[in-house]
Amino acid sequence: MNLKKIPLWIVANPIVSTAIILVITAFFALQLPRLEIDASAEGLMVQNDPARTYYEEIKKKFGSDNLTVVVIKAKDVFSQEVLQTIQRLSNTLQGSPGVSRVESLTTVNNIKGEGDFLNTDPLVGADVPGDSKKLGKIRSDTLGNPIFINNIVAKDGKVTAINVYTEAKAGDKTFNTNFVKMVDSLIAKEKHEGVEMYQVGTPLTKVTLGDYIFADVTSLVPFAIIFLLATLLIAFRSFQACVIPMVTGLVSIIWVLGLMVLLDIPINVITAIVPALMIAIGFTEDTHMISEYHNKLEVGMAKMDALREMSTEAALPVLITTFTTVVGFGSNALSNITMISQFGLASAVGLTANWIISAVLVPVILLYWRVPKVHKAEHRTEDGRMVTRFTVFMNVIGAWNLRWRKPISVVTIVLTALSLWGTYNLKVNTDFISFFKENTFIRKRVKDIHESLSGVVNFYIAVETGKDDLAKDPDTLLRVAKLQDYLKSLKSVDNTISLANYIRVMHREMNGGKPEFEIVPDKRELIAQYLLTLDNNEINKYVDFNYSTLNIAVRHNLSSSSQLTELLDKIKAYTDKNFPKNLKVQFTGEGILINNAADYMALNQITSFGQTFLIIGLIHAALFMSLKAGFLSLLPNLVPIFYILGIMGFLGIPFDVGTCLVATIALGIAVDDTVHHMVHYSRELNEVHDQEIAMYRTLESEGRPIIYSSIALAAGFGILAFSNFVPIWYFAILSAVAMILAMFTELSLTPILVVSTRLVSVWDTLLAKMNKDIVGTTPIFQNFWLWEAKKVAVMGKLTTFKKGETMVRKGEVGNEMYLIISGRAGVTDSGPQGKVIKNLPAGEIFGEMAIVEKAVRAADVVALEDVELLGIDDKALERLRKRFPFTAAKLFLNLSRIISGRLRETTEKLTQAV
Repeated sequence: MNLKKIPLWIVANPIVSTAIILVITAFFALQLPRLEIDASAEGLMVQNDPARTYYEEIKKKFGSDNLTVVVIKAKDVFSQEVLQTIQRLSNTLQGSPGVSRVESLTTVNNIKGEGDFLNTDPLVGADVPGDSKKLGKIRSDTLGNPIFINNIVAKDGKVTAINVYTEAKAGDKTFNTNFVKMVDSLIAKEKHEGVEMYQVGTPLTKVTLGDYIFADVTSLVPFAIIFLLATLLIAFRSFQACVIPMVTGLVSIIWVLGLMVLLDIPINVITAIVPALMIAIGFTEDTHMISEYHNKLEVGMAKMDALREMSTEAALPVLITTFTTVVGFGSNALSNITMISQFGLASAVGLTANWIISAVLVPVILLYWRVPKVHKAEHRTEDGRMVTRFTVFMNVIGAWNLRWRKPISVVTIVLTALSLWGTYNLKVNTDFISFFKENTFIRKRVKDIHESLSGVVNFYIAVETGKDDLAKDPDTLLRVAKLQDYLKSLKSVDNTISLANYIRVMHREMNGGKPEFEIVPDKRELIAQYLLTLDNNEINKYVDFNYSTLNIAVRHNLSSSSQLTELLDKIKAYTDKNFPKNLKVQFTGEGILINNAADYMALNQITSFGQTFLIIGLIHAALFMSLKAGFLSLLPNLVPIFYILGIMGFLGIPFDVGTCLVATIALGIAVDDTVHHMVHYSRELNEVHDQEIAMYRTLESEGRPIIYSSIALAAGFGILAFSNFVPIWYFAILSAVAMILAMFTELSLTPILVVSTRLVSVWDTLLAKMNKDIVGTTPIFQNFWLWEAKKVAVMGKLTTFKKGETMVRKGEVGNEMYLIISGRAGVTDSGPQGKVIKNLPAGEIFGEMAIVEKAVRAADVVALEDVELLGIDDKALERLRKRFPFTAAKLFLNLSRIISGRLRETTEKLTQAV
């Protein structure tokens, strides 16, 4: 078979194979300088989302909601020195590229009634006064204006803000970094004793996020890999098991990062996990291959034989696990959330690359590495085999599984049910601020500005009237004002500003500054007069040019998508009740779009997992030629995922960009181990024809890589818990737990399932020896297709005999019938030297009566040529009946015809003799 020839070719041509890998690696390494880090939020938005189009339209009307706040704290922010500092900073920022609007004490206009006139001149003016009386007036005018309070100044006059709205040019990926550096440099120049300044806002959050991602990728991930490999070294006590996964892992990372450059996929909050994924999945495959190689050496096999056999035996399970994990991770590429789609594509191509690299480098490195010191077999089993201490330990686990299979199954069902209950408490979170730990400077600044002024996170509420000038209507403005009063009553909202604020303050000031007149007047003409006194630059953020759409800028202190969703639901309920149908109220903003992705992310993951499990189940069903076996194989994969989701629900851990990948990682590892386990079990079962013995032998072989790789991966993921990035912290802890849970289910649940399921792999069937010339012509295979005959062959035991060897001895007791696949045999009266009584050509069966009951062999059967002999006992026929009933029925019919015919011949001979 071609699949078998490829690994053998690699072993036979190590230099050429390695050279190909090195050339490709060098090519991808040259791409790495062009790798980009993307800390923008756009990738978390839903592609082709109508809300995104609406957001762009609103931005054209009212400007960007991308807010940076320069916070200035002083004993008195109305001192000449502080105001001059504010003025210099504001003037510089207003002239900076990408800045669309600056609001500060030195850029806003005053709204003050002076007799019959309304003063709307600049609050401070071109020159900051030094006179204490004038400074006192600025102070009183500012603190008396509710539009300024908690927006650009605190009530106590000790904190002020410069609100800077920015909008980068399309395609400018360096804007945020350059802008943050520029603001920091301005602050550094203006800092002086008694004044504290800092910036906080969307650009700084994105830049810091990028810095944290880069720090994790360049420091924590390598350290985690080193720790993982050190754990593996201690477990295997072999440098092979440490160095080889490190080499294949590093080469895989170079390949996948190079491919990401070529595919225009940046490093972001989700794709940053791809390098760790290459190590986790690839490392597991390498461990299985190395462990199998060591197993061959332990039983005394020569190095080259062990290497060839390991390479060919590993070909099928590695191919299947790679295909299933690529399908699983690749399904994310269909997501409408850009970051998840990019992760799906990057992980799919990366895992494919890792498969190629491991398939080549593992056998090549083992070829040139001297034979390691292996654990000597020190214990003898009941069947006479010499085994190691670890094998004895795995046999204990196997016996424990068989003895307690029912309690284990019950406990698994109960824990799974509890976990499913816990998933109902899961909450999705895509808020960027919550991605940072509480002790980081970002969270401290966000908390400080919330307590001093207003939250730095904002969104817009657009009220569309559908008609020009209807925004001037008293009823419309009154409804907006009442909505703002409602928002003010909510603890999660810090501040709101709209055109209604300006109208209310102006009306108060035109009525002697009396508080009771701070209302929206009921005359449209009066409102129109007030608006004529305002500068368009002052209000263009709150009403469009045609006065058809009003905008409410909302600043809040929430750092959770679920909390924001709750707030939006409350606002929608209020507007549905209190706004007429002609007034269309919509929420928009960058934060809103990211929040919209939260529900989609949850739905996408559920859909993706459903599709993945269906595809994997069908693949396994095809592999083992049984729907039951295929979908039973999913249970050990599902259980640890349910456990993790349940833990998240009970502990209140959010479903975010990091934790949503834990289940994907657990799936990849669990599927890998399960396929290796079940394929190995199928091979053992075909050899020993006893399910329990096959289960024990499978645990002996697969237990070591499952245990060692799970512990090492848990340790490696645990190192990532030192990240300052909350999603990575959660990802690290939960992934470590998932590895241990997957290990336990693989060592307990999988053996219990396989021992109760009769497995036959399609690969074993394909490889089954069968002479196509005898299919359809020999009586036992009458009306058979070649594929059906191979199903029979895989259930039996194939033995090769040299010319002259005795195949069956007279006087032996047996329960097998035999089919000559190729060659020629003869029935003799006394062994190889005896007279040939009957020739048995290819396709002939003999000993068929032993199937009915054990019988003493009446003659010797000797190989007259080299013979391939298929032995089939009653257990094999029973397995065939249960696994392939249609094929078994045809075989039984043909067998009954043969027995009937021979009985007829015997009867006729007896009759003639009488």
